[in-house]
Amino acid sequence: MGDEIDDIEFARQMLSLQVNKYEENRNRGMKQKQVVDKSHNIIPLSDFEEKIIFNILVKIPPRYIHKNVMPVCKTWKEVFSRTCFIEQNFKESKSELLIQSGYTRHMKTKLIDIGEDLECESRDLGLNKTRKIHSSCDGLILMSEPDDFYFGKLRVINPATKFCITIPGCPSHCEHGTCSAALVFDSSTEQYKVVHIFKYCFGFEIFNLSNADENWKWERVDSALWEGLNNQPFDDNFCWKNLVSINGRILHWYVNSSEYFVSMDVKEGKFSITYLPERDEVVNKTNNYALIQLNGFLSFITCDSEATMDVWILEDFHGQIWSKKHTIVAELTHYVSPSKSTRPNERSMPEIGKLIAVGGARNGEVLILKHQKNSKEYLYDTKSRVMKMFNIYNMRNSESFVTHKESLFSMKRIPSIWRS
Repeated sequence: MGDEIDDIEFARQMLSLQVNKYEENRNRGMKQKQVVDKSHNIIPLSDFEEKIIFNILVKIPPRYIHKNVMPVCKTWKEVFSRTCFIEQNFKESKSELLIQSGYTRHMKTKLIDIGEDLECESRDLGLNKTRKIHSSCDGLILMSEPDDFYFGKLRVINPATKFCITIPGCPSHCEHGTCSAALVFDSSTEQYKVVHIFKYCFGFEIFNLSNADENWKWERVDSALWEGLNNQPFDDNFCWKNLVSINGRILHWYVNSSEYFVSMDVKEGKFSITYLPERDEVVNKTNNYALIQLNGFLSFITCDSEATMDVWILEDFHGQIWSKKHTIVAELTHYVSPSKSTRPNERSMPEIGKLIAVGGARNGEVLILKHQKNSKEYLYDTKSRVMKMFNIYNMRNSESFVTHKESLFSMKRIPSIWRS
């Protein structure tokens, strides 16, 4: 490569600018920003075209930009605060899996990156206190207020920048234990909103977030969702499961039905019924299935037999068009057992019919499966058909799996990438 440096090396030099952000140019008697190539030659940043520098810097993870690069100088802080940079940087960010385990008041939280060989790297979210995380939208996380146990307050926080807003308690006085909530972005009003569906009376509430604090308010939503149905699909013992958010624009809820689930188009502000795909070959349909997000689409995953698991994708939400993308077949699956385990139930592959999907990773290529009886978790690669146990140190019986992408967004910067 000669005197050239690749993108990764250049980005690494950018991150080290806290240490040597200004090198003394003794020949000129002035300070200037510089990087060092692989041959240890000093290269002034002024020698690079602005477009090249921009295209390289947008690849740096937002948390490093905010912590290590923004403090370099006012000019760089201004550049990294521009909407065009924030949006492009968000597109370049890698999707990670946000996993939680433990009790509601003190939940262990990790961000997981799954590699090509199903190897896992984990890191902390970077927050001192975390309670239940409900959803992620544009790098912003909606979670229960860590220091509030009685008034049902929610918090919106960006873990990369530490931007944080506490939302007032909702009119239903819900403690957010058996309810469902999501942070969404309404492209028609260019506002972030919190959609809350609470157990008692099975009602809906929406909290509008705008740039002006005085416009923040909760609104009750009257829905005729169950009109025309023989029975509402839940009883008094029903608890809302974790919702599925598709890019913060469309929400889906499992409602214990073998025929349909509940959906909401954020832009239209309406709740509707979405029917499951037609499966003529299935005689006894079950409500024991999973709804998860895979690569920006809703996925319906079900076991119609003890040895197979079908993966469907909702390609067109409004047209309710489904397509079957993959089938896990026990006989065709290569199970990689833990090398150090001596337990018989870990040395052999679990029965496919006893697994249920709880999450997806690596742009939809990897499924996270959970055993319904012993709660053991497994990774399945849809390309290689390889399955192995999913173990994260100090994380047992994970309860929540949320897809998350880092960003530099805050409530004051409305992302145009979601505008119509």
